[in-house]
Amino acid sequence: MNVMIKNITALALFVVLSFSASAQQIYQLSQYLQNLYVLNSATAGLHDFTEVNLSYRNQWIGITNSPTTYYVSVNTPIGKRIEINPQSSSVRISSPTAYNSVTRKSYHAIGGYVLQDASGASAQQIASLSYTFHLPLTKTLSVSFSPSVGYRNGTFFQEKAKTELPNDPTYNLYTAQNPGAQMDINIAAWLYHPKFFVGYSTAQLVQDRLKFNDLISYEELKVHHNLILGYIYKVGRNLTLTPSVLMRYVDLAPFAFDLNLRLDYQDLFWGGLSYRNSNSLVAMIGMHLSNTLRFGYAFDLGLTPIRTRNAGSHEIMLGLNLFNKEKAIF
Repeated sequence: MNVMIKNITALALFVVLSFSASAQQIYQLSQYLQNLYVLNSATAGLHDFTEVNLSYRNQWIGITNSPTTYYVSVNTPIGKRIEINPQSSSVRISSPTAYNSVTRKSYHAIGGYVLQDASGASAQQIASLSYTFHLPLTKTLSVSFSPSVGYRNGTFFQEKAKTELPNDPTYNLYTAQNPGAQMDINIAAWLYHPKFFVGYSTAQLVQDRLKFNDLISYEELKVHHNLILGYIYKVGRNLTLTPSVLMRYVDLAPFAFDLNLRLDYQDLFWGGLSYRNSNSLVAMIGMHLSNTLRFGYAFDLGLTPIRTRNAGSHEIMLGLNLFNKEKAIF
């Protein structure tokens, strides 16, 4: 009986530690500036095209069962963003100076994504849908608001877990269970101008609990708060410099922030650097392969002792700008 109790206690501790990385903490991405939607759903519809993004991240290359994250996201505007009054019916849309007036209107957008984040013997699958409303405040300043609803499912892969006694019946009984699914509701807001942006978003706003069975459950998930601020500075005709900072707050966890610097050349090529406080340095590059296709790559160099045991983290992203109407007024 004592052996059974010890086994149950050890297993409960193992389960808690296994899921703390993937379920308690939100997935980590480096290229969120290239796809702001996965960070803040209020950015849906910022561009006048349907935006599709696919991404894959492999963290700590060289470590078995290291964290991996991949997702597919889609967002698109709905309704007219502007109302134009040309001087003549033959005016090209690529000649904005030929218009008598351009009136920006409020409009809507929708979006969603599916994502899997795996680490060790545990993984979580996330799906989310959002609605966004964009409201012009002045000729150049707008704000958007977005509620979203999500579905989260946790999975435990027993074959990836190694124990001192692989055939322990207590282990087989308790690890055969999965934490099940939870619904989630989140909110986001975005204030944007041609020269700056400010955004706030939440994650895990519904503080549900992970539960394996009647005996083993995990503490409630913590709300994650994200605040991002950026400034867009035009350096001559061809270069645009965008410094930004992302701040993250979770109750009972250390304050975290990213310092980012991105440089764009003629809206064709871009490069960036990011410092994740006391955690890693990130180098990013990307390019527009066409008016429709985008590509991005990020390499994370760890700053913690674990860096000596891995070859860094790699993240790639492929973006599609479908039904692109830009390169015009905006």
